[in-house]
Amino acid sequence: MVRDGAVIMRKTIVMVPVAALSVLLGFLSGCTAGGAPAVTPHAAASTTGTGPAAAITFEPRTPPAPNATTTRAGSCPDTATWGTGTRQSALTSTAALYQARIGRHDCFDRVVFDVNGPGAVGYRVGYVPVVGEEGSGRDIPVPGGAALEVVVNAPAQGTSQDTSGHQPGVVFAPSGQYLYGPAGLASWGALRAVRSAGSFEGQSSFAVGVRDKLPFTVTTSVDGNQIAHVIVDIAHS
Repeated sequence: MVRDGAVIMRKTIVMVPVAALSVLLGFLSGCTAGGAPAVTPHAAASTTGTGPAAAITFEPRTPPAPNATTTRAGSCPDTATWGTGTRQSALTSTAALYQARIGRHDCFDRVVFDVNGPGAVGYRVGYVPVVGEEGSGRDIPVPGGAALEVVVNAPAQGTSQDTSGHQPGVVFAPSGQYLYGPAGLASWGALRAVRSAGSFEGQSSFAVGVRDKLPFTVTTSVDGNQIAHVIVDIAHS
């Protein structure tokens, strides 16, 4: 607008409705820098029937494992010496088994059992027609072409032989409960399910469903937090 020879610029103010501004701010605050939701392993719980826990990827982080049908055997030299025979160690621990974790790598799937104590833990791991429940021997079937029985020589948290006193009244997993069910593992290279088979007389058993009778290996370790681990790795092919 021109007034008395001078040019006057008119200011224009755009009003944004409060409701629309709230929606915009909510959208922006909900976005993250590519972060996925946090996931947790299956640990002891005071209640049962919570369903399978989410899978975790162990460090170092690797891309999701390809399907077993596309994994070339020659590309996995670490698994070439693994076999299908039973592996065992006679060591025992009175510390409580309190957690199970799973992870997948390029060439194998992993199941880790954590025991809350610094002593080395023994185990027996081998293929069986069907895993039997500790104490009763009743069948604990799992999906997959083969059943891997994992016995950890330590009592499960919350059982009568757990004298650690870490979390009184908190039970790890009752016999028959799926720690990780088949719905979440259908695309994994080897693993199909992990199911509790009970704890009795100082040892805890698990039924691990495997796609087929695949080679596996077992290792143990104790970390800096004085937690012992029994680690079962199952090859994709």
